[in-house]
Amino acid sequence: MLMRISRSLSARLLAVFLVTSVIYVMASRYAVQAVYDYDYLRQIVGAHISLHADYVLSDIGTPPDLARAEEIVQRIPVDMRIQGPGTDWVSDPRFPPLESLEFGPLEFVTVPEGSQQELAGWARNLEQVQVARQGNHGFVLLTDGDFRIVFASPRMGEARPRDLTRWTIAVISLLVLLGCYLGVRWIVQPIGLIKQGAARIGHGELDWRIPATRRDDLGELAVDINRMASDVQEMLEAKRQLLLAISHELRSPLTRAKVSLEFVDEEALRESLLDDIREMERLIADLLESERLNTRHSKLQRSNVDLRALVSSVLDQDFAERRADLVADLPPEELVRSIDATRIRLLLRNLVENALRVMAPGGEPVEVALRKVPGAVQLVVSDRGPGIEPEHLPRVTEPFYRSDPARSRTTGGFGLGLYLCRRIAEAHEGRLEIDSTPGHGTTVVVTLPDQAPASAS
Repeated sequence: MLMRISRSLSARLLAVFLVTSVIYVMASRYAVQAVYDYDYLRQIVGAHISLHADYVLSDIGTPPDLARAEEIVQRIPVDMRIQGPGTDWVSDPRFPPLESLEFGPLEFVTVPEGSQQELAGWARNLEQVQVARQGNHGFVLLTDGDFRIVFASPRMGEARPRDLTRWTIAVISLLVLLGCYLGVRWIVQPIGLIKQGAARIGHGELDWRIPATRRDDLGELAVDINRMASDVQEMLEAKRQLLLAISHELRSPLTRAKVSLEFVDEEALRESLLDDIREMERLIADLLESERLNTRHSKLQRSNVDLRALVSSVLDQDFAERRADLVADLPPEELVRSIDATRIRLLLRNLVENALRVMAPGGEPVEVALRKVPGAVQLVVSDRGPGIEPEHLPRVTEPFYRSDPARSRTTGGFGLGLYLCRRIAEAHEGRLEIDSTPGHGTTVVVTLPDQAPASAS
C-alpha cells in the first residue's frame, strides 16, 4: 500500500504542495520574527508601553488614590487590585490573590544588555511592567515604589471571547489542502485511463480506445495513443490480409505441381519433391489456421466430445507407425467436454510430433496424459529429449521462432507448431504452459477450462 502511494503521481504532487507550504510557513515565521527582533521596532513598541505605564501611575498617584482607581475601573472594562503598605483594595472580590499569579517580563520588548545604554530612559521603566495569565484572564502588574497595581482583562465576571483564530487558520489550511488534493486528482485523472488503455493495447487489444475527455496535454496524449493503436491495427490487418491472400494463391500452383509430379518416372525424386510440397501445404494450412484464430475470422465449432476417445484416436491413427514410442496415461472414464474437436486434434498432433522429433533413437518413449483437475482438463505431453535452454523458453510459442536456427525437416518445422497450439488453447479460453530442463526433457501442459455442454441442436 505504501509502495503504491509512493509511486502515485497525485501523492507526489500533494507532497510537493505540503513541503512547499511548510517551507513557506517557516520562512514567513522567520521573517516576522526577524522583524520583531529588530531593535528599532522594539524601541517604538517599548516606548508606547512605557508611556502608557507612566500615564496610569500618574493618574492614580502615589500613594494610590482609590477613588481615582474606582473611576478608572468604571471607565474601562478591567478589574484592578492595589496592594501596598496598609492597602489591599480590589474592584471585584473574585480577583485572585497576587501570590497565585506568576508574573514575568514582556519578552517581546526585552532588550539585550549591550543595547540598553544606547536606548532612552523608557527602557528602565519597562522593569515596572510584568504580565501573567490565569485561565481566560490576562494580568498586568505595575510597580510604583512599595505599591503594586494589577489590572485584569477581561473583568473577573466576564469570560474572554474564545480565540478562534488558530482554529480558523487550521480549518482554512485543511480546506486549502483538500482543494489542492482535489485539483491534483482532477489534473492527473487521465493518467490512470491512459495507463489502463496502454496496458490493454500492449496486450493485443488494438480495438480498445482511451476516453479523451480533456483538451489539455494529457487529452492530446490519449488521442495520440488512440491514433497509434488505429495505425498499428490497420497495418496488422493489412499484413494478415496479405498473408491470407498469398496462402490461398499458393495452393493452386502447389496442387498443379503435385499432379505434374505423378508423371515423373524416378520414384526417389518424385517422393522427395512430394514431401517438399506436402511440407509447404502444411505450412500454408498452419498459417491460415493461425491467422483465422488470431483475427477471430473463424469461430470455434464446439461440440460434446469425449477427450479420452479423441486422444486415443490421434495416437492410434495419426501415429500408427510410431505407436510403440508413445505411452498414454488416460482416465478409465469418459471425459466429455464442449470443444472444437478438429482444432484440439491439430493441437495434440503438433505437440506429439514435436516430442517425437526430439526423441533419441531407443530413448524413453513420449508420455501423453489426460488429467481431470478442478474446473478444467489438462492435456500433458512429456518427452525426455535435450530440453530447451532457459533463454529460449519464453519465446518458443511466438510465430516463426525456433531455438535451433536451422530449418529443415529433420531438425524441425518453421516455428508455427507451438504458436498454433497456444492460439488454439487461448481460443478455448485456456492456456499452454511449457516446463523444460536442458538435458532432461520438456513437458507441455494445455489446460482447457470446463465449458457447458453444447446443445443437441
